[in-house]
Amino acid sequence: MSVDFPNLIFPHELTQVVPISADLIFLERNNGGGSYSSYSTTLSALSAAGFIGLDGTSGYSGYSGIPGSAVASGYSGYSGSSGYSGTSGYSGVVGSSGYSGVSGYSGVDGSSGFSGYSGVVGSSGYSGASGYSGIGTSGYSGASGYSGVIGSSGYSGYSGTGTSGYSGVSGYSGDGTSGYSGTSGYSGAGASGYSGVSGYSGASGYSGISGYTGESGYSGISGYSGISGYSGSGVSGYSGAGTSGYSGYSGASGYYGQDGASGYSGISGYSGIGTSGYSGTSGYSGAGDSGYSGYSGGGAVYANDLLVSLTGGRTFGRYITGSIIPATGKTAAEVIQLAIAEPIAPSVSLSTPAAITFNNTTISNALTFSYILSSVGATVTTAILEWARASTPPYGTGGASTWVTLFSATSATSFSITHTLTDQNWATNTFYYRYTVTDSVGASAQATSQRAPTAYSNPGVSLTVAAISATASPETSSSREKGNTATTVTGTITQNNNSTYVALSAYKLQYNAGPSWVDLGNTVLIGPGTTSVTSTRLVNDSLSAATSIAFRAIVYDAYYNSLNSSYTSGTAATVSLYNMIWYGPVAAEPTTSADVRAMNTRQFIQALSNPFNLITGTTYQTFTVAMPATVSITNVIDLDALNADITASYINSTFNVNDYAGTAVSYNVYTMSNASVYSSSHRHQVTRA
Repeated sequence: MSVDFPNLIFPHELTQVVPISADLIFLERNNGGGSYSSYSTTLSALSAAGFIGLDGTSGYSGYSGIPGSAVASGYSGYSGSSGYSGTSGYSGVVGSSGYSGVSGYSGVDGSSGFSGYSGVVGSSGYSGASGYSGIGTSGYSGASGYSGVIGSSGYSGYSGTGTSGYSGVSGYSGDGTSGYSGTSGYSGAGASGYSGVSGYSGASGYSGISGYTGESGYSGISGYSGISGYSGSGVSGYSGAGTSGYSGYSGASGYYGQDGASGYSGISGYSGIGTSGYSGTSGYSGAGDSGYSGYSGGGAVYANDLLVSLTGGRTFGRYITGSIIPATGKTAAEVIQLAIAEPIAPSVSLSTPAAITFNNTTISNALTFSYILSSVGATVTTAILEWARASTPPYGTGGASTWVTLFSATSATSFSITHTLTDQNWATNTFYYRYTVTDSVGASAQATSQRAPTAYSNPGVSLTVAAISATASPETSSSREKGNTATTVTGTITQNNNSTYVALSAYKLQYNAGPSWVDLGNTVLIGPGTTSVTSTRLVNDSLSAATSIAFRAIVYDAYYNSLNSSYTSGTAATVSLYNMIWYGPVAAEPTTSADVRAMNTRQFIQALSNPFNLITGTTYQTFTVAMPATVSITNVIDLDALNADITASYINSTFNVNDYAGTAVSYNVYTMSNASVYSSSHRHQVTRA
């Protein structure tokens, strides 16, 4: 409002509203007398313009063909495949127009309204990167930059007019569909109302990214034009028709070859006087040979290699500055091919032969092998399978370092063969194989495999021993009282190789009671495969003093026979022999060997714990401990009598006690006698040394 128009509120006096979803705009009309009519709308209705979608990415330009040479025209090159068209961007939603404001009273011309704020101009998008200049092939089109965001339009200012009558409320402007027409207002003398706020323009969408623009290939050099023939005088002679030069071969697209020079035009004939003269003789064709169109691979070739000399870090394909391109004898197309495609090693595979059984002399090694070329445009030059055999690299046959060709063919990419030969007996040297493939641009790869015959494995020997005589606790077949030496031996001889190629032939048992091994029985023929050992008895009274007896087998098979030797197993079974300790309560003090051996509790001297407990029980009042004279009691404690030391109560008496074989062995026999039996059993803890 102002001094001149106190009843009006101007748009610039209103708070500016940022156009976001769900915001409201209020308009008021002064009705006079201090009353106002209010109208409202939302900015989402006034500014609903959407973004223009992204332009799709331009497709890649197809590759141009390989250029022809500078002399003979080459075959037309293949046109590059068209690139993919980019996806069109989405069209943005067009914003709906804002509401037209309510017309106020017509009245005295108001002062000019303030201009609205200009919208912010969006920043310019980035320019796309220019594509690389390609040689021959078109480069990729550069990506176009993003278009800047269009700034939102400012608010339109209001224009003051005289006092008009009320205009009717304008209808809504729709998007496509026309809004409803408002009711016409009354004519009056009021000041003109505010113009409605214009809706915001929708933000433009981003432009799509254009592809890189590739470099155009070089244009071939145009040939020279031939010299025109002379014009004849008189009657027009025949036009000289010099023989046209030969057209060169069509070159591959890409570099254009040089146009040949046009031939000379023939000399025009002389003009006749009066009657038409004879037509002049056609002139000779110009001496200039027609220039050759660019050539494909087969034509002129470079006489020398090429030195690459470029600045700024640029390269000619894979060749950097200072590189020597081996161009001698190659056409331009071949040189370009060298630059844009490196030799890539082919993929080569070779299987490993199946296992070879020891001493199987019929060798039949199945092999499969294949290759896949990787270099662009290359063909296979050689594909060779070789074999060799030696103990250490370099792998040769026997002592010679020589690889022998087994198979060579390029008619296919995969093969299967079987390498057969008759081997020597007992051979164990490894078979080595290698498959080498080389292509036409010099790329090469090799696959290797190897297989050695299975190594020889010694026969297996398993022996079982058993006491011939009955045993009593704590004796077992392998742990017995000293003198109990009579033993039965059984077992199995196992052929750990394939008996078809290595047959068992014989075995012989041996025992050792000290100090050396002695044959047990005769040599027994067996084979060809795994064989059981015949039950064999060892009964020798002279071994009564032995503390142990070991058993083993000597085995003969085809391999050892070829060496005039035999296989001797390690100790396959052992019988350990021990003296006994007798102890416990007795009815009367023992005084003889028989008395001692009649005692109920006994244990091997090596197996009995130290100290051990003698349990008295409540039946007898006499207690005895008998042990070989090589050891003696050092301490006896009654654990159930306040740990009383009763060592002195055990009185020693030394005499011989026979072992299992009846051999007399000196024993210390300790006995303690109480006046009466214990009312409850006691534990006498005995320590020996």
